[in-house]
Amino acid sequence: MLSRRLPAEHAPNAWAAALAARRRAGARLLDLTDANPTRAGLGPDATTLGLLAAPEGARYEPDPRGSAPARAAVAGYYAARGARIDPGHVVLTSGTSEGYAHLFRLLANPGETVLVPTPSYPLFEPLAALESVRLAPYRLAYDGAWYLDRASFDAALDGAGGTARAVIVVEPHHPTGTWLSDAERDLVEQRCAHHGLAIVSDEVFGDFGWGAPGAPPAARPLPGFAGRDTVPTFALSGLSKVCGLPQLKLSWIAVSGPVAARQQALAGLEWIADLFLSVSTPVQLALPRLLETRHRFQALVRERLAVNLEQLEELARERPEVSRLAAAGGWVAILRLPARASGEAWALRLLERDVVVHPGHFYDLEGGAHVVVSLIVEPRVFGEGIARLAACLA
Repeated sequence: MLSRRLPAEHAPNAWAAALAARRRAGARLLDLTDANPTRAGLGPDATTLGLLAAPEGARYEPDPRGSAPARAAVAGYYAARGARIDPGHVVLTSGTSEGYAHLFRLLANPGETVLVPTPSYPLFEPLAALESVRLAPYRLAYDGAWYLDRASFDAALDGAGGTARAVIVVEPHHPTGTWLSDAERDLVEQRCAHHGLAIVSDEVFGDFGWGAPGAPPAARPLPGFAGRDTVPTFALSGLSKVCGLPQLKLSWIAVSGPVAARQQALAGLEWIADLFLSVSTPVQLALPRLLETRHRFQALVRERLAVNLEQLEELARERPEVSRLAAAGGWVAILRLPARASGEAWALRLLERDVVVHPGHFYDLEGGAHVVVSLIVEPRVFGEGIARLAACLA
């Protein structure tokens, strides 16, 4: 009865089944995977939520791209980061997942291909399947630092057999916490220009650089593709990470690129968005002032990152067999554990001690036993979980 775009089965893997069993047993879990700021003591106050109560919200006058003042506020956000985005080149969505869905519909016919990095979000595969788009992975490799595997990138392009339509990049990347070098960014654009491809740049963590090793996280914009004009480029971000407001469900697509292609893309996105009109009026009206709250929120996140990164440094000093893979931004860290067990086996052992971490295979991490932890977990919980991890290793 159901479409083949849905998964054929929903059976949980071994880790998910074990986690569900611990929850059914009423275990007091120390969840080191929680990246929800509203559960980590970083949620908004009543004043912030009061911004949604503007009386103008009683009227409904939809604009498929989003209201002009809201789009101007997004352009102002980019201007503060040093990127030039015209308000007319912004399209609002109800989340980055919807943004991806719109872009898959815009750029690819059913059965055509989008290149995606690996390791990366487990979100891409189901979103692409739902839109009948194929994915071709290209590799980010690690040799003490992360880098673009150019041979893998070219092989993915060649293997698509002329069906490739776009390349997804994540800047900074999740979960590796790194970004492409200037030379790598130029190479991706050159390849896309040669093959007639668009770039979809997920920049939701673009405000969260960590600074130099041992230094506190820095309040500085990170490199990305927003505003670059070599090829059609679609930069994704939103309130969830920029302001810590995932419950308000507002994100955006900032479109740049050659004039004719950009205009064509914007017309297509407007047509798609007009079918859904999914962004609520109150949050659009509040967006200019909501974006002003990002400074306080981001300062709190940087403090949290600094404390939890230091706890990981202390773990590595006490347990030299544990290392954190090199990274420089984002909200998560990848830990390499002793190879006597797999990442999933370590995650299952930690569940026995009521500590929740993600096995590295969730993100297609290769070359060792890895687990992934969120760095915005409340420091007391994070510290207790890390102490149990150290005891598990012992």
